[in-house]
Amino acid sequence: MNTNPTYLELLEQRIELLNSLSATLLAARAAMTAFDVGSLEARINEQQELCGEIQKLDEQRERLQYQCAAHLRMHGGDRSLPNSPELEETMHRLYQAQTTVKQLNAAHQVLLQRSRRTVTALLNSIHTFEGSYRRAALQQTAARAEPPEKV
Repeated sequence: MNTNPTYLELLEQRIELLNSLSATLLAARAAMTAFDVGSLEARINEQQELCGEIQKLDEQRERLQYQCAAHLRMHGGDRSLPNSPELEETMHRLYQAQTTVKQLNAAHQVLLQRSRRTVTALLNSIHTFEGSYRRAALQQTAARAEPPEKV
């Protein structure tokens, strides 16, 4: 049994990982808009794991490319390899998956920038009115702490 994956198998694995990454980006967006911090953190962890897996896979793919190039050089560099419809279709799907991740990542980045501006504006607003809110809160707390007057 051959445990070394083929180039096509590595591409298929990369497509699968990129599709999973797309799904986690969409889930992270949903978590952000729902203010679900726990879910957002989980999606970020998933994204980190997937990116690590993609990196490892790319290292395998690069090694295989290097070995193939060396093999071609040793055998006269015959570049008249037949075009494989399966490889072309896989490369097209890989391009689509990469494009989708790139678009989702850009949209995610914009959402993060907007969220950062919103949080900054809210914090500035809170700091501006901090004294007013503190006085009102203290008055309400003091009023609740006082025993009711007997009539």
